[in-house]
Amino acid sequence: MSPDKIIKFWLVGATFLMLTQPDVKAQTAFLGNTNPTEINQLSVPQTLVIPPITQTEILPANVRTAGGSVSETVSSERDLFSPPQFSANLIREFPTFWKMRVPIEQVGLLRAKYELRGANGSGDAVSNLQNPSSKLPVTIEPLPIREISRDQNSNTALVEGGVRLKMDLSSTQSAGAYLGELTVTVDLAN
Repeated sequence: MSPDKIIKFWLVGATFLMLTQPDVKAQTAFLGNTNPTEINQLSVPQTLVIPPITQTEILPANVRTAGGSVSETVSSERDLFSPPQFSANLIREFPTFWKMRVPIEQVGLLRAKYELRGANGSGDAVSNLQNPSSKLPVTIEPLPIREISRDQNSNTALVEGGVRLKMDLSSTQSAGAYLGELTVTVDLAN
């Protein structure tokens, strides 16, 4: 690995460490009714904020954090001068990303399809707000659709579904905020 790449990787990693914020839960902002009242009405958040990266998520297993300080043990002088090894993979789960009211007989027949598009138009990625050519690849894994309640009067069920987002930081070119649009389509499986 060239010295320029080592320095670039270290600077991006250091920027992530310096810009991390305390742990927060995933935030969603629903506009309107969060529980759909009409049959086949889909309710999704208008805004989904992914929690910021924390130190413990990107530091390797042999690095310890105690009281806000970070320490790492090395076994040789060579290890002391080698670049830090950060975990490049992050996973975020949103188990209740959407809700929908359906006829009870359709509960087991539903499927959800997700599409992610970066603010710069790139597919399966989010893009950096300050540097739109920089994108962060994201793998989308649908979570199981769950029935959360039934209304015997209308013969309907309220179901919800979610998504797991897997992000690979190793190809990111810029630190900072990333933006994208996640679209969900819920229909009957054939």
